[in-house]
Amino acid sequence: MTEISNLTLHFNNEIIFNNFSLKIQRGEKIALTGESGKGKSTLLNLLSGFIPGYEGTISVLGKKLNAETVSDIRKNIAWIAQDTSLAVKTVKALFYEPFEFVLNKPLKPTKNEVAEIFSAFELSENLLSKKTNEISGGQKQRIILASCLLLKKPLLLADEPTSALDENIKRKVTDYIMKKDDLTVIAATHDEYWIRNSDRVIEL
Repeated sequence: MTEISNLTLHFNNEIIFNNFSLKIQRGEKIALTGESGKGKSTLLNLLSGFIPGYEGTISVLGKKLNAETVSDIRKNIAWIAQDTSLAVKTVKALFYEPFEFVLNKPLKPTKNEVAEIFSAFELSENLLSKKTNEISGGQKQRIILASCLLLKKPLLLADEPTSALDENIKRKVTDYIMKKDDLTVIAATHDEYWIRNSDRVIEL
């Protein structure tokens, strides 16, 4: 699914990665751990093609990441950023925003699919009629997670995907994601439950 070979990257004379290599198989659930500033979010941004100027090679979905392939690679990635302060005023717009892109319009979920994942994440469908400032941070995070999963992309990149969730909800969301055999997940996280249930932990 993903292969990083001899990656070297530095910012302002600070070495972030030095000859770093990693292979990730299809369907693996990878937890990136380590102290803040050790490169977890940077690695996710590298895999998405947002950071140029590195040495080494990165391949995603069997394609070497470069200027010619980055668009095709991104079509197959669902991305959950740590900062979820998107400029939308309603929960419905927040949930359906990824499906407004031309390439994703055919992927718009059915009512049954929405109902199923909302139930699994303990979300009320009535939330879709609310404004974003009327819901909690945990509800907002689950809404975004549900939306990304319903895109049905083969690769999910996530930066602290359960940071706003309480322990009970965190376990349910984590279990739901980890059971998806056809989904490859690379997540930067400090969540001990997520880490314990991942297939592999990469400490940076």
